[in-house]
Amino acid sequence: MAVGSLGAGSGLDLESLVTDMVSARRDTKVKLYQNKLEGYEAELSALGAVGSAIDNFNSFVTTLNDEELFRGRNTAINQSAGEEALSITADNTASNDTYSMQVDQLAKGSRLVSDKGLFTSGDEVVTSSGGELTLSAGDDEFTLEIEPETTLSQLREQINSAEDNFGVSANLLDDGSGHLYFTIASSKEGAGNTLEIDSSNLTLDSSALGGFFPGLHIPEGGEAQDAYIIVDGIKIRNDTNVFDKAIAGLSIEALEVSNKPAKVSVNYDKQTVQDTLQGFVGSYNELINVLKQSTAKGAALNGNSMVRQLRSALATDLMSNHAGGDSPFSSVFDVGIELLDNGTLSFDSSKFDRAVERDYDAVSSLFVGDNGLATSLDSLLDSYTGPGGMNNSLKDSVNRSIDSTEESLADYEERMTKYEASLRSRFTSLDTQLANMNAQGNYLNSMLENL
Repeated sequence: MAVGSLGAGSGLDLESLVTDMVSARRDTKVKLYQNKLEGYEAELSALGAVGSAIDNFNSFVTTLNDEELFRGRNTAINQSAGEEALSITADNTASNDTYSMQVDQLAKGSRLVSDKGLFTSGDEVVTSSGGELTLSAGDDEFTLEIEPETTLSQLREQINSAEDNFGVSANLLDDGSGHLYFTIASSKEGAGNTLEIDSSNLTLDSSALGGFFPGLHIPEGGEAQDAYIIVDGIKIRNDTNVFDKAIAGLSIEALEVSNKPAKVSVNYDKQTVQDTLQGFVGSYNELINVLKQSTAKGAALNGNSMVRQLRSALATDLMSNHAGGDSPFSSVFDVGIELLDNGTLSFDSSKFDRAVERDYDAVSSLFVGDNGLATSLDSLLDSYTGPGGMNNSLKDSVNRSIDSTEESLADYEERMTKYEASLRSRFTSLDTQLANMNAQGNYLNSMLENL
């Protein structure tokens, strides 16, 4: 028999005896504490899963409970891919309608080009004495201070890097035959916005031509011009390619000139509504499945009153009549949502399409407004979500129970440590007494042997 430090004097295995006595008193009670903590942790994890599913469902309810969702508009343009002449976006004020549209002319900025043979190198000096050069297009302009001995390349860089440049770009083009062209383009679109250059306050090395920079001309088609579109036979002008005021609620961008009209349809954006409803159904099913799993027999939340109340309230809201007095629909189950035997939902897109075609506004009123399903659910979920919601309140309560149990366990472990120390003290004394008795016995035995 192995003998530890406790029992070395007596030869008895007092170490094992102390360990067994402490274990007999400690282990069962500690196991009870640990089981209790494991139960709390499982409950906390289950509440976390429930809370996550509630939050996910609530996000779809919030999206659904927005009248703007049902006011959205969608546009369809009958044009071939790769040959798009128009791009159109509609806001929720646009009327449902059909139009015939054609792009007759695109708006563009202007361009000036130097005469052939005027320049051969970017290093040619434009002015030996310097001065001011003003570039303007319509109401926009900026002025440059040109230093003496400025070259053509330097002038190009100065124009392009000017802080108040409103969209003017200068460049140098070499035709490979000894001719260098100085070009200046303006992005400012619209008739009357052709780029002008005033060099009257700049001393040039050659005479100015009509107040313009010497030798620059507007090539054919280089003038700034307006855009024109034709809508239902009416020609509409604009100084840019984006028509924001031509038709109320529509922003029309002209992309390319078209040789024939395109049919444009504006209607309710039912696809976004359908996608939201499908997300609503999916998140509802996820929530119901989480609630079922967490309250199943032997599960952490079996018998939990919060979960039971939530399931009951959700079912009541779904089954309630959310239709207005003159609605052709009696419930959300008339517009594509279906309740299955297992308590989850499904979505019938064909039934939804038929309902939308019949009465779009009545479909909307089933979900939003004072009596809408989403409005009711939004109010219901308010008591379960957020820092003060029931779910977080329950988690706070469980966390407090965990803290209390851990504190009780720590206190008990401390008492067991003191109990073990007390046993060791008593057995140490016993071991010393037995050691002394053994020593006396050995001494008497040796004396007797010597008689």
